[in-house]
Amino acid sequence: HDILEDANVQKEELLKEFGESITFLVEAVTKIGEIKYREKNLTQAENLRKLILYIARDLRVAILKLADRLDNMRTLEYLPEEKRRRIALETRDVYAPLALRLGIFEWASELDDLSFKFLEPEKYKEIEKEIKKRLEGIEEIIPEIIEKIEKEILKRNINLYDIQYRIKKPASVYRKLQKKNWDFDQIYDLIAFRIIVSTVDECYLVLGILHSLFKPLLEEFDDYITYPKPNGYQSLHTTVLITENKYAEFQIRTLDMHIKAEEGVAAYFAYAQFKESKGYKKGLSGEELSEEEIKFIQELTKWKNIINENPEEFLKELKTDILQEKIYVFTPKGDVIEMPKGSTVLDFAYKIHSEIGHHFAGAKVNNKIVPIDYEPKTGDIIEIITNKNRSPSPDWLKIVKTYNARKHIRSYLKKFRFREVRQIYEIKIIAKDRIGLLKDISNIISAYGINIIEVKSQTKNNLAILKFKLVVNDKDEYERLKSAIKRKINEIIKIE
Repeated sequence: HDILEDANVQKEELLKEFGESITFLVEAVTKIGEIKYREKNLTQAENLRKLILYIARDLRVAILKLADRLDNMRTLEYLPEEKRRRIALETRDVYAPLALRLGIFEWASELDDLSFKFLEPEKYKEIEKEIKKRLEGIEEIIPEIIEKIEKEILKRNINLYDIQYRIKKPASVYRKLQKKNWDFDQIYDLIAFRIIVSTVDECYLVLGILHSLFKPLLEEFDDYITYPKPNGYQSLHTTVLITENKYAEFQIRTLDMHIKAEEGVAAYFAYAQFKESKGYKKGLSGEELSEEEIKFIQELTKWKNIINENPEEFLKELKTDILQEKIYVFTPKGDVIEMPKGSTVLDFAYKIHSEIGHHFAGAKVNNKIVPIDYEPKTGDIIEIITNKNRSPSPDWLKIVKTYNARKHIRSYLKKFRFREVRQIYEIKIIAKDRIGLLKDISNIISAYGINIIEVKSQTKNNLAILKFKLVVNDKDEYERLKSAIKRKINEIIKIE
């Protein structure tokens, strides 16, 4: 994928040899990351802006970029500490969640774990050491356990594809410890087996076999085949005692379920390429992208307009909205509404309709009155109480978490001009002097609908020092303006 950068190959040669589609993919992955800004947060925002625009055009770009990032993360230890930390943070906040949203769980897990390793090295080592201690002697008996299960499965003429196992990664253990009050004894899936068969009926037959061979921990059983996770994930999960005092989790699934769970959207392209081949992937029948994956692409397309307005704000929204883990809640009529985890009931109101949000007067969750900043969970039933005499206030901007809600609230406040809450800000700009500089900056300020109360200017050593006194709605608007000036005026040296 680095052929244009590293091999002195021209785009025209690539087009001739491989065609337009492959050339687009190579060029897309090459261009993401080549821009360099004076400020690192602008560099990151601009690179991610490009990534999302390319993904919205062709999802294969995401797969290539994720593979590229995974390759980089595996050799991150050889980079200087500051660069290592910056890349690990970006991977944790953007690339691991992106892999998760696309259903590529294997990559998402490794990206997340490598990020944790470089961001929290001491915690990582401590958890890794505890995992090894608790699994001491277990790995030696795994072949025996697999053989025992395999023997019973084949006795019943069940079409067995594979039995795999994995050790839980430190990052995943760390997150689970946070939920389990830091009690290691409450983590039963330090080791997990996957049993892959042909049909759904065989999944339940294997479950019965496991429970006849090992004592199950019934409270740790989940049927995600009958009741799939909101993202479409399907498997049977059961926890059993594999030795006198050691538990293990078993995930039982069909081959289709397994490939979708591990490879997500990448499985769609694997199918297109390998549908005629025999062997391990022959059982894959998912020619179409899942509803979740289609929804994600539609979401990216919707965001394309926002991306160009303000890369820095887009970066913030990317982390808190697009790539955030989702929750699924219900309206009183039973409609399912998807929202980013951490959203409030006020966000929910705006998700239903802007007018319901504007006239929000209260909310009930599962028939109980909750405060305006209440964060619902998956499965909650939410009822919004409205009052035509209620309207948005600037304080609501501090409560909502989603771009959609913020956009509607800002639009309302701007339309009805909340002058009584508008604030005066001063901005000092130092730039290389040129003809028309003051005019260009003033035009940007005017384009944002911001009033200029006063302007002072002076020049010194070919530098222009400009001081503006402005009337703005809030600090967010002020920060957006600063970002726009930095982005559009090349001569800027410093903004205070």
